Amino acid sequence: MKRTFVILSFMWATPCLAQTDSTAKPEPHLCWRGKPAPKCSSFWITEFGFDGVTSTTTTRSVVDFGSGNVYTNTNRDFGSRLTWTVGPMFNTRPLSAVGGTLTLSPLDGGFRAAVEGRRRWWTPEGVALDLSAGLLRPDVPRAGPPYERAEYGITTGAFLVGGDLINVNGRADLLLSGGKIRYGTSFGMGLGSYAAAGGTVVLGALIAIVLSSARFD
Repeated sequence: MKRTFVILSFMWATPCLAQTDSTAKPEPHLCWRGKPAPKCSSFWITEFGFDGVTSTTTTRSVVDFGSGNVYTNTNRDFGSRLTWTVGPMFNTRPLSAVGGTLTLSPLDGGFRAAVEGRRRWWTPEGVALDLSAGLLRPDVPRAGPPYERAEYGITTGAFLVGGDLINVNGRADLLLSGGKIRYGTSFGMGLGSYAAAGGTVVLGALIAIVLSSARFD
């Protein structure tokens, strides 16, 4: 009787173990093109685009070169720019992700950099809404030497993302250094994933051509 009970217990446990294995969680999967969980547990944001300034404060500079020679200039605190963004994201829920990004932009005589936290909400169709906020460091033009000066502040953005391939976005910037508060807003469009990688390669090739042409002129 005891032997029969042991055999029946083993036969009952075998399908339960098989059922446990069949429902095991999928292995973590890192994606190049972002998708909601469980298709991706994490993914990389790679964006290449252009932000056009819609409003900005200005700074008036006066430089006295002596002998009555006074130079006055008014500069926009923020300018339109190319943008390149990269950073990791992690799907914390089936339709939610969180991560961080680094954004770089070339400016006349300098550059702009922003480090931001980013939150994403997916729809089942793959469209997403991103909100970001973080620290900003641009080079701001000046009338006299040094003609560019680093300033510091905060930035925030909102992105409507289609399939992690294309996005439209709005951004607000606020500079808190330099003796006064300055702000700017912009509207932009960008490419993501493989399109962003291709755009980066094309931009690099164009820069190389321009530099080669300048060298031989």
